[in-house]
Amino acid sequence: MAKFDLSEYETVEQRLSRFWKAHPEGRVLTDLVFHDERRFIVKAEIYFDRDDMTPVASGYAEEIVGASPVNRTSALENGETSSIGRALANCGFASEGKRPSRSEMEKVERYKTEPRMPATKARVWTVDEEQKAGKAIQAATLSVSVDELKAIWEANKEVADLEINGMTLKSTVNQKKAEFDGE
Repeated sequence: MAKFDLSEYETVEQRLSRFWKAHPEGRVLTDLVFHDERRFIVKAEIYFDRDDMTPVASGYAEEIVGASPVNRTSALENGETSSIGRALANCGFASEGKRPSRSEMEKVERYKTEPRMPATKARVWTVDEEQKAGKAIQAATLSVSVDELKAIWEANKEVADLEINGMTLKSTVNQKKAEFDGE
């Protein structure tokens, strides 16, 4: 395998700095798209203007809990940073010929000596949990106040990530809260 020099790769912080200089009115959004007991998958979207409806680029990253010293305590945060670095690379904020960020290349080096553990199987939901999530999503959709929304969340947050007809309680509550906040 070819040897590479980590000093030739940019950090995500360096990419972000260049992005903000070029697009001070831009925005960077991240979203946790999957998690279980062992791993996180994070998506980042880059917008050149904060009012744009469509991102100019996106990027995904996966981090495994405990796969590195940083991931013992901060796998989610590490995944978020990596996804931003990939999204920035996808819209031109990467050095010529060095698309991966330094943290991605460090991961390559790490996995040479620490083999990657397989992710755990996806969570299997019970019929009762599916019914509870469906009712909670419906109640959240019909809620008329933030207090009512909070009560629905507190009573049902253990099924917040269960997807019913393309919706989750988490996404429904966030959308409804945004409506209440006037966004």
